[in-house]
Amino acid sequence: MKPFRRDKNRHGRGFRRDERAARSDAAPRPANADTRWLAGLEAARAALERAPEDARELWIEHETRREGVGELVRLAKSLGVTVQFMARPELDRATRGARHEGVALRAAYDPAQSFGEWLGGLDEARKKGLVVVALDQIQDPHNLGAIARSALQLGARCVVIPDRRSAPVTQAVVQSSAGAALKLPIHRVVNLAQTLARCKEAGFWVYGADAAGKPAWEATLNTPCVLVIGSEGYGLRPLVRASCDELLSVPQVEHGVGSLNASCAATALLYEIARQRARPAR
Repeated sequence: MKPFRRDKNRHGRGFRRDERAARSDAAPRPANADTRWLAGLEAARAALERAPEDARELWIEHETRREGVGELVRLAKSLGVTVQFMARPELDRATRGARHEGVALRAAYDPAQSFGEWLGGLDEARKKGLVVVALDQIQDPHNLGAIARSALQLGARCVVIPDRRSAPVTQAVVQSSAGAALKLPIHRVVNLAQTLARCKEAGFWVYGADAAGKPAWEATLNTPCVLVIGSEGYGLRPLVRASCDELLSVPQVEHGVGSLNASCAATALLYEIARQRARPAR
């Protein structure tokens, strides 16, 4: 493969700043907004495509030969994002030792997005078929990332996590999600039980994952809905459990290991919701 060359074409492959900005529903963050470094080619690309107005600068390792970097640089330049070519130790320090593949993007972000505003802005047409995933104190970043990846792939609209005792959206989460955590909104809320009550008032069904629940294959899963996944060690808290319309379990063989972990259970239940949504009405 030929070494990547710095391309002076500002608009490579037809990308234009006004076109990208028009696709974003979010207002630009203020200049002094919190920023974080995103490591890796896919994470940087996802961030530029989803929220170009939040990108601050792109760092590329000198003389990198990685495929796709040239296209990424052209995209960043077309959006007016500063591109700098740095030594590998600089990228190591910026990303705190994460696996960056010679690419790091500094971007603004909102550490506490408003789920309430999003929910209140939904009309009946937009609620149709919606799926939301709520996580009750998932503290392992790899589980959060894996759930975000499954949620995106299986049609969920967003993920909701409590403000306390939950894994924050860090680089580890982004990498575990294969970039899904940058494409799927992850909202933080103060009180999960109250948030579920608001969802029910808005017409959502609320289903909780629980080993003692009804087998998901035997349940009729309605949408719009919220799928609630409990913490790795303790499952759903009592108030959160009481907020659910129905508890669901994943059918398992008797000679297994007792239960699935949080991310596996979430994937299985999201698949069943997606399967039932796709089933023709009788």
